[in-house]
Amino acid sequence: MKLPIPHGRRAILLLGVPLGLAAAGAFVFMSMSGSSVTPPVPDPGAGQRGPMLALDSRVINLANSATPGAFKYAKVAVTIELRPQAASFYGLASDARAKQEKLETDKVSEDVPLLLDALGAVVSSHDSASLNSKDGRAELKSELLAAMRKVLGDREVIDVYFTDLVMQ
Repeated sequence: MKLPIPHGRRAILLLGVPLGLAAAGAFVFMSMSGSSVTPPVPDPGAGQRGPMLALDSRVINLANSATPGAFKYAKVAVTIELRPQAASFYGLASDARAKQEKLETDKVSEDVPLLLDALGAVVSSHDSASLNSKDGRAELKSELLAAMRKVLGDREVIDVYFTDLVMQ
């Protein structure tokens, strides 16, 4: 027994309506059941700080300087302020904050060698004359911030702080 194949408008109704309803249902299902995008964690407000990742200090050769008697080495240590995974981090205190900060910094522990390499590359491109000036240190800080963001991501690094900068 052969089924008759509908022609014309009847074919459109018999095939098109169920297919259209199925497509509309799939669209509604996907849009309602899809994971909602969480808004990005904002920068910390006044008096707030994100998780801090302290990098070990490094002795780094400075770029050659034309100035006689210029320093040749710099001992540099920096701390990187990271963006927390959730804005609720900013409201944590004492033990809860320390525990969450450890979890946050452990997530980037694999990248510490890359961060130290970036630190060495950026600092070694400066000479002691530039690091002796306020503007030179500010330029170094902005270059370090850019290098750390390149390793961890633009949104992940909030700021970079010098915890040690000694030249010899």
